[in-house]
Amino acid sequence: MMEEVHAVQRAGYQKQYRVTDCKFCGKSHDRNKVKCPAYGKKCKKCGKENHFAVKCKMRAEHSKKRSVHNVAECDSDEYEDILCVTGSEAEQATDSKKETETKLFAGMLLGKDIVKFQIDCGATCNVIPVNLLNPDTRLEDTKTLLVMYNKSKLRPLGKCKLKLRNPRNQKLYQLEFQVVNKDCSVPLLGKRASEAMKLIKVHYENIMALDSIVTSQTPSQEQWTLEQIRTEYADVFTGDGCLDGVYKVEIDESIKPVQLPKRRVPVAMMKPLKDELQDLVHREIISPVERSTDWISGMVVVQKSNGKPRVCIDTRPLNKALKRSHFPMPTIEDILPDLSKAKVFTVCDVKSGFWHVKLEEESSYLTTFSTPFGRYRWLRMPMGISTAPEIFQRKLTQALENLPGLYIIADDILITGQGETQEAAERDHDDKLRLFLNRCRQKNIKLNAEKLKLRQKEVAYIGHLLTADGLKIDPEKVRAINEMPQPADVKAVQRLLGMVNYLAKFCPHLSDQCEVLRKLTHKDCEWSWNKQHEDAFIKLKGTITNAPVLKYYSPEEELTVQCDASDTGLGAALMQNGKPIAFASRALTQTERGYAQIEKEFLALVFSMEKFHQFTYGRKVTVQSDHKPLENIVKKPLLSAPKRLQRMMLRIQKYDVDVMYVPGKDMLLADTLSRAYLPEHSSCGSVEAEIETVNMVLHLPISEQSLNAIRVATEQDATLQTLQQTISKGWPNEKCKVPSQVRLYFSFKEELSFQDGIIFRGERAIVPDSLRKEIIQRIHSSHLGVEGCLRRARECVYWPGMTEQIKTHVAKCEICRSLDVKQQRETLLPHEMPNRPWAKVGTDLFCFDNRDYLITVDYYSNFWEIDYLPDTKSTTVIKKLKAHFARQGIPDTVISDNGPQFTSQEFKRFSRQWEFHHRTSSPGHAQSNGKAESAVKTAKKLLLKAKTAGQDPYLAMLDHRNTPSQGLNSSPAQRLLSRCTRTLLPTRTSLLQPTILQAQLDLKSNQQRQCSYYNRFARDLHTLKNGDRVRVQPFEPHTVWRPGTVGKQIDERSYEVHMDSGGVLRRNRKHLRSAHGLGHSETTHPETVRSTSSEVDTQTCTDTLSHTGNCSKQLTTRSGRTVTLPQRYKDFVMYKGKERRQ
Repeated sequence: MMEEVHAVQRAGYQKQYRVTDCKFCGKSHDRNKVKCPAYGKKCKKCGKENHFAVKCKMRAEHSKKRSVHNVAECDSDEYEDILCVTGSEAEQATDSKKETETKLFAGMLLGKDIVKFQIDCGATCNVIPVNLLNPDTRLEDTKTLLVMYNKSKLRPLGKCKLKLRNPRNQKLYQLEFQVVNKDCSVPLLGKRASEAMKLIKVHYENIMALDSIVTSQTPSQEQWTLEQIRTEYADVFTGDGCLDGVYKVEIDESIKPVQLPKRRVPVAMMKPLKDELQDLVHREIISPVERSTDWISGMVVVQKSNGKPRVCIDTRPLNKALKRSHFPMPTIEDILPDLSKAKVFTVCDVKSGFWHVKLEEESSYLTTFSTPFGRYRWLRMPMGISTAPEIFQRKLTQALENLPGLYIIADDILITGQGETQEAAERDHDDKLRLFLNRCRQKNIKLNAEKLKLRQKEVAYIGHLLTADGLKIDPEKVRAINEMPQPADVKAVQRLLGMVNYLAKFCPHLSDQCEVLRKLTHKDCEWSWNKQHEDAFIKLKGTITNAPVLKYYSPEEELTVQCDASDTGLGAALMQNGKPIAFASRALTQTERGYAQIEKEFLALVFSMEKFHQFTYGRKVTVQSDHKPLENIVKKPLLSAPKRLQRMMLRIQKYDVDVMYVPGKDMLLADTLSRAYLPEHSSCGSVEAEIETVNMVLHLPISEQSLNAIRVATEQDATLQTLQQTISKGWPNEKCKVPSQVRLYFSFKEELSFQDGIIFRGERAIVPDSLRKEIIQRIHSSHLGVEGCLRRARECVYWPGMTEQIKTHVAKCEICRSLDVKQQRETLLPHEMPNRPWAKVGTDLFCFDNRDYLITVDYYSNFWEIDYLPDTKSTTVIKKLKAHFARQGIPDTVISDNGPQFTSQEFKRFSRQWEFHHRTSSPGHAQSNGKAESAVKTAKKLLLKAKTAGQDPYLAMLDHRNTPSQGLNSSPAQRLLSRCTRTLLPTRTSLLQPTILQAQLDLKSNQQRQCSYYNRFARDLHTLKNGDRVRVQPFEPHTVWRPGTVGKQIDERSYEVHMDSGGVLRRNRKHLRSAHGLGHSETTHPETVRSTSSEVDTQTCTDTLSHTGNCSKQLTTRSGRTVTLPQRYKDFVMYKGKERRQ
């Protein structure tokens, strides 16, 4: 192999770094030649400058050691070389007969220090002495055994990942190092790392590849071993691959995008998750998202067997919008002619296959997912995208086209060797394998070294065995039948006969072979299994596992998988058009036997899909199951399932599965196999072992002491014990058959599981009845509000009625109620519209420019008058009102607040003498006289603008009175005087003449329109009764709500309250909170009662309405029909779509 080493240079680099163990002086100092103590000094050993004798490279005069080349680093103010190879010509001359050895070094930044690494092109890993590591560096266990150049073996202390920075280009690299004792080795960078960091460049086109090196002792095929392949093509087996081109995801625009919320991640997983996300970003697998995206998938984090997190996303909503393009798989008939002389086979597995497909820029934003650290998007094809198998197959096929003897089987690659003899076939195989590996290197395809099966004599291919002797039927697909244990009782025989009856339609004489076995099921027959039964059983199995009963696989026909789980085993059958293609079964492990029934059934689904992987991968599969909850759970989001089911759901994400419920009486094949199973525990590698590692208890944010208390209480709780038994045995399909005490759990039975003595709903522990009061007290220990307590509770615990119990507890908390915030606004209760002008007027005082004024406004016309008040006495106010009443007439009703001017004896006498009805609003509730409050606001604006502009304020009021009101076709002057008044603007004479206007209908319509907008975000508080305990909101800020008792109801929303501290107060309903109510969310009464009493407690619609507040609890359809929520949602707060976004 020819290697070219380039000196890496960087000009003008100013940043200083520390050098440890300087090669010139042996000390530590800044990386600068003038800082070196040896700079300019002469060596006492060789007489040369710039180094001390302790670091002199010259050999002793009589040394017998072999000469090597000197290795040095050149420093310069203008540039620095991190690679520099030098040699001693004198030494070369004196040692010319010996093999010349050149060592290459690279200076890399490790932290703040530059460390000199030796580049070893023959090393397959990176090595670093432990003394160069930070003391805080954490070492992981390693199984690697280092073989040195002299064939000696060295056991590393462990392994770790380090970040090296190239001083020249400041690029950062994360590499894995084997850590050894400080005296065992110098720091080494292997070939793969050196090439990735571009420290060396290998010209592969100049490499002469020898298929074999024949010696007298070793046959040729043994020269290229599995280890040699991994070493020579180390770059093919490491890193992340990427195929050429990008994939543009096509979606159906008619599908509404889905944005799933961010989910909670256990605290213990936060740091590992952050590290994993950063690692994926560094490897350019994902990227942070800053802009807004239409689609946001939910992130699912599962823990690998090594403790590290695996980042997955729930792509089910997105898959519904994807447009699929199917890629045809080769059939056995297509490749059979090419395999007639194949004698050697190698199977390769593509490492992280889907990540080889790069997503187009805009398409990558469709895969955005949310995390606790922000949003990210996949730059490569993520697992779970429904189109991923077809796209990956197409791109992989295009990348490997025209390679001889190569076939793609599902997601595996098959390389064959052909020849008349075994030796010729192996040579042919090695040639093709080398071409394939070179193509992988060229196309940046990465292979899984652990799954490389080299020079196999036979491999399985969609129900067949490819062997050196030709094509054979794969015995594995019928082994579940051939090795089925003999029936042990009558029920086992009945199950066997049921399966035979199902298959009899494909073989008319099949039933006749069962006559001997059928007699064992007769009531008068004593159980006895003898030779004639054994012979019939063996003959029956032979008939079932051959044609015409057994069918050959056809890629054109629909594919069905039938799977089932018993208490101790799993069974599965692969079928097309009802005829079996293959059978499979296995025993459950001791751990799996403790699974809930839903978990066993899902495990059967995972087992069947992976067992028949070559048949089911890359195509639509219908799965039949007699467990109805399985049909629903696969349609739910991943995050709603328990942890163990989440892992199983992730295992089948690469398959296109449609689960269909089939009654158990029609599931004869899978049911029989699940009860007469093979004794082995697993046939899918570490699938089940990985699923078994799930421990939901570790993900709960609850102390171990609390968990133990829940375990003990669960054992003593009769209801939860019944629930546990129901979960383990499986739920009935009908709710009426469920034990009455656990029917509350039926609606979410798919989410329930039992582990480690605790029952879970999803990831939340179900709390026994005896601990619920204590748990509620802990939840509210910090006196959070209702919503805060509910969010805290929903993180980790659950029980039926939990939401209402927490609300009630918070509502009764004395501390929270005394420091409560104000209540939300109630629905608008408008004044009754008068039928004529000046029938109802409102009045109020206001201050402007340090002067007091009285405003009087007509409720019908919205015409208002302003009067200056020299003082605020009642007599002055009465005098001003008399002037208006003398001009416009005496109104029927006068509305005011509770100011001393209006509650005095003089004003009461004035109302009696002038015969009008005086009504006052509740103290502190100015909205009850909203018409006057709105007029004050308008008047102040006009006065301030006139003063600022230096204009006459009376002209401003004149213009206002003659301007048509918003939503109406008339002005205040027209509605009061039946005509316009003359202004400075040209006005038609007809407008100045009296005209009777019928404005009442328009006023009512405008009032109703404003009320409908206002009431969207308001609701009524329930009516209080005499004797009800309440808390009164103080008018002073930062004070507590004071307790009292309702004395009587003065008006619809006005009450008289006897305070505990003494005294009687009159308050509006919004200032009173029930002492035993529902806290922030009091009971809603949909009916609205209009005011008819003498006290005003109404709110006037203004032109500008606020649109803030809480949503109504009672949901209605657009037509007004009341929506009754299902029982299963009683523990949730429901929102309308628009209200949710407020």
